[in-house]
Amino acid sequence: MAAIDSMDIVRQIDVFDNETELLVQEIAMETFDLDTFKKRFNAKQDDPLMYYHYEITEDTVDLFPAIKFDFNRFSYYVGCYQA
Repeated sequence: MAAIDSMDIVRQIDVFDNETELLVQEIAMETFDLDTFKKRFNAKQDDPLMYYHYEITEDTVDLFPAIKFDFNRFSYYVGCYQA
């Protein structure tokens, strides 16, 4: 039986255009503190590893000090994918 390769978890910020709702950018997250993010984003009980998408709002922008957010034009979500 062949060994199954483990998949890496990729965390990123998905940026959607508010007018077209199209994905316009993916911003890689260099660090991700699961406990902090779970608390700040009120992660769902059935999502202990935060695999769902969570919307970034003005209440959580401080977690991303290097990013300039424009909520009038875009919606932002913490995303999680397997690579």
